[in-house]
Amino acid sequence: MIDAQIATGTQQGLNIKKIRAAFPMLQNRVNGKQLIYFDSASTTHKPKSVMDHLYRFYTEEYAKPKESHRLSKQATEQLETSRKKMADFIGAKEPSEIVFSRGCTESINMVAGGFERGLLKAGDEILITTLEHHANIVPWQLACAYTGAQVKVVPLTKTTEADLDAYKDLLSNKTKIVAFSHSSNAVGTMLPVKEMVALAHEHDIPVLVDGAQTAPHMPVNMQDLDCDFYTFSGHKMGMPSGVGVLYGKKKWLKKLPPYEGGGDMAEKVTFKKSSFAEAPEKFEAGTSPFAEIIALSTLLEFLNELDMHKTSAYEQDLLSYATQKLEAIDGVRIAGSAPEKEPVLSFSSKKGDVKVLEQYLSDAYNINVRAGDLTAQPLIKTVGVPGLLRASFCYYNTYDEIDTFIGAVQEFLEKGR
Repeated sequence: MIDAQIATGTQQGLNIKKIRAAFPMLQNRVNGKQLIYFDSASTTHKPKSVMDHLYRFYTEEYAKPKESHRLSKQATEQLETSRKKMADFIGAKEPSEIVFSRGCTESINMVAGGFERGLLKAGDEILITTLEHHANIVPWQLACAYTGAQVKVVPLTKTTEADLDAYKDLLSNKTKIVAFSHSSNAVGTMLPVKEMVALAHEHDIPVLVDGAQTAPHMPVNMQDLDCDFYTFSGHKMGMPSGVGVLYGKKKWLKKLPPYEGGGDMAEKVTFKKSSFAEAPEKFEAGTSPFAEIIALSTLLEFLNELDMHKTSAYEQDLLSYATQKLEAIDGVRIAGSAPEKEPVLSFSSKKGDVKVLEQYLSDAYNINVRAGDLTAQPLIKTVGVPGLLRASFCYYNTYDEIDTFIGAVQEFLEKGR
């Protein structure tokens, strides 16, 4: 069926040609070679409609929100519209559970910093997994350094999945929070979020899920997952950089102390003491990237029109196709054999350095991938390789692009570079 679908440009009910036309960057050519962008796990390209919204706001509607004049009131309404649309998009109970940050990393730091300041003490434990990105390791280490708490790590199975038996054993009355990725940015493993959350909740332990790699690639619903915090970044979903989301259950946002001070997060200020606004304002100190947050509403409309169920299914088709093709290449070792993966394909090879291959693909074919430790050094060490080359797919990629990529990898390895 793939050949027939390619001929018409439609797969999984999506018009791929029309989708690609919505992304100006995909028309880029270097030395006559069409851009092939397989680095969407790092950041995605932006639909023209989002950029048009930004341009319109900056040229026709620009004003800082939360003031009294007309333009400001209009900006405030648009910002809160984005908050409501985001709440609907991820199935939050109400818009007040959506905190806008400057990225997924800052969102995690908000929670880690809050626990450090008010909820952790010496002897407490924080539970993470071996699959984590540095952004879900370092903030917890910093919190432990200041409080005397400890980070405990869930090991992996042979298929690079979190060892659930070990996870159950590590949960205890010392565990004050569990924090893990919905899926691994390096090897693609999807974690069983609902099961892990339920197990933690049996001990009344809150759970933070890092959804940076998953929210852009599949529908997520907070009522279904039941996690206490969920974090992700807009720039991995088609937004400009500088916008992140922290979802938090109302009771936990109320319990956490502010991460930063200043601006509208303070309700009453004296030289002796300040009182704070309720969430989400309590966590939104200073001037936010409000233009980008406002344009977020257009992105969510774009994604809803595409239908995340359809885009997710198509990306899984791409992953399956690329995996079969890559497995046929002699000397290539795919990292990550979990049965459920995000659209990420990472591998190493005995025949060539992955950093050299990354450069070769870029220079010779205008294929953009990522190679190295993938900001997951502990995981890479556990996998037992110096580094991995990662090809990460999005709904604007095609089977033809994968064929070109596979051919280029094969050419590189045959030359023995």
